[in-house]
Amino acid sequence: MNPVNNNSTLLSNALDGLAARHRAVASNLANQSTPGYKRFEVSFEDQLEKAQGGGSFSPKVERDMEGGGPDGNNVVPEDEIGALTRVEILYRTISAAISMKAALMRRALSNR
Repeated sequence: MNPVNNNSTLLSNALDGLAARHRAVASNLANQSTPGYKRFEVSFEDQLEKAQGGGSFSPKVERDMEGGGPDGNNVVPEDEIGALTRVEILYRTISAAISMKAALMRRALSNR
Protein backbone atom coordinates (compact mmCIF):
# COMPACT_ATOMS: atom_id res chain seq x y z
CA MET A 1 0.00 0.00 0.00
CA ASN A 2 1.15 3.53 -0.76
CA PRO A 3 2.53 5.02 2.51
CA VAL A 4 1.02 8.44 1.72
CA ASN A 5 -2.46 6.95 1.28
CA ASN A 6 -1.98 4.72 4.33
CA ASN A 7 -1.06 7.74 6.49
CA SER A 8 -4.05 9.67 5.16
CA THR A 9 -6.34 6.78 5.98
CA LEU A 10 -4.82 6.44 9.43
CA LEU A 11 -5.35 10.15 10.17
CA SER A 12 -8.89 9.99 8.83
CA ASN A 13 -9.62 6.95 11.00
CA ALA A 14 -8.22 8.76 14.04
CA LEU A 15 -10.59 11.67 13.37
CA ASP A 16 -13.50 9.23 13.07
CA GLY A 17 -12.56 7.64 16.40
CA LEU A 18 -12.26 11.02 18.08
CA ALA A 19 -15.64 12.09 16.68
CA ALA A 20 -17.22 8.93 18.13
CA ARG A 21 -15.58 9.63 21.48
CA HIS A 22 -16.82 13.22 21.36
CA ARG A 23 -20.41 12.02 20.81
CA ALA A 24 -20.09 9.59 23.74
CA VAL A 25 -18.73 12.26 26.08
CA ALA A 26 -21.46 14.70 25.00
CA SER A 27 -24.08 12.04 25.75
CA ASN A 28 -22.50 11.35 29.11
CA LEU A 29 -22.52 15.03 30.03
CA ALA A 30 -26.10 15.46 28.85
CA ASN A 31 -27.17 12.58 31.09
CA GLN A 32 -25.10 13.37 34.17
CA SER A 33 -28.29 13.80 36.23
CA THR A 34 -30.27 10.91 34.74
CA PRO A 35 -30.85 8.24 37.40
CA GLY A 36 -29.40 4.87 36.41
CA TYR A 37 -27.52 6.23 33.40
CA LYS A 38 -24.29 4.38 32.63
CA ARG A 39 -21.67 6.32 30.74
CA PHE A 40 -20.38 5.41 27.28
CA GLU A 41 -16.71 4.81 26.53
CA VAL A 42 -15.11 4.72 23.08
CA SER A 43 -11.82 3.00 22.40
CA PHE A 44 -10.20 3.05 19.00
CA GLU A 45 -6.45 3.30 19.48
CA ASP A 46 -5.95 -0.48 19.18
CA GLN A 47 -8.11 -0.43 16.04
CA LEU A 48 -5.79 2.19 14.53
CA GLU A 49 -2.87 -0.18 14.93
CA LYS A 50 -4.82 -2.96 13.22
CA ALA A 51 -5.92 -0.63 10.41
CA GLN A 52 -2.32 0.49 9.90
CA GLY A 53 -1.42 -3.13 9.26
CA GLY A 54 -4.21 -3.46 6.70
CA GLY A 55 -7.04 -4.45 9.06
CA SER A 56 -10.44 -2.82 9.33
CA PHE A 57 -11.23 0.15 11.54
CA SER A 58 -14.25 0.31 13.79
CA PRO A 59 -14.27 2.30 17.03
CA LYS A 60 -15.54 0.25 19.96
CA VAL A 61 -18.42 1.86 21.88
CA GLU A 62 -19.25 0.29 25.22
CA ARG A 63 -21.20 1.09 28.36
CA ASP A 64 -19.21 1.42 31.56
CA MET A 65 -21.36 -0.64 33.91
CA GLU A 66 -19.10 -0.06 36.93
CA GLY A 67 -20.10 1.83 40.02
CA GLY A 68 -22.29 4.84 40.25
CA GLY A 69 -23.73 7.07 42.89
CA PRO A 70 -26.80 6.39 45.00
CA ASP A 71 -28.98 6.88 41.92
CA GLY A 72 -26.88 4.43 39.85
CA ASN A 73 -25.46 7.13 37.55
CA ASN A 74 -21.71 6.73 37.05
CA VAL A 75 -20.95 9.98 35.17
CA VAL A 76 -18.28 12.15 36.81
CA PRO A 77 -18.63 15.53 35.09
CA GLU A 78 -15.04 16.58 35.82
CA ASP A 79 -13.72 13.41 34.17
CA GLU A 80 -15.93 13.94 31.13
CA ILE A 81 -14.81 17.57 30.76
CA GLY A 82 -11.19 16.37 30.87
CA ALA A 83 -11.95 13.73 28.23
CA LEU A 84 -13.67 16.34 26.07
CA THR A 85 -10.65 18.64 26.33
CA ARG A 86 -8.29 15.83 25.28
CA VAL A 87 -10.55 14.96 22.32
CA GLU A 88 -10.61 18.58 21.17
CA ILE A 89 -6.83 18.97 21.42
CA LEU A 90 -6.17 15.75 19.50
CA TYR A 91 -8.82 16.56 16.88
CA ARG A 92 -7.31 19.99 16.25
CA THR A 93 -3.78 18.57 16.11
CA ILE A 94 -4.68 15.85 13.61
CA SER A 95 -6.75 18.27 11.53
CA ALA A 96 -3.78 20.64 11.39
CA ALA A 97 -1.52 17.77 10.29
CA ILE A 98 -3.94 16.87 7.51
CA SER A 99 -4.10 20.52 6.41
CA MET A 100 -0.31 20.83 6.36
CA LYS A 101 -0.01 17.61 4.38
CA ALA A 102 -2.55 18.86 1.84
CA ALA A 103 -0.71 22.19 1.55
CA LEU A 104 2.58 20.38 0.94
CA MET A 105 0.98 18.21 -1.74
CA ARG A 106 -0.53 21.27 -3.45
CA ARG A 107 2.82 23.01 -3.36
CA ALA A 108 4.60 19.94 -4.77
CA LEU A 109 2.06 19.61 -7.58
CA SER A 110 2.17 23.32 -8.46
CA ASN A 111 5.97 23.24 -8.78
CA ARG A 112 5.96 20.55 -11.47
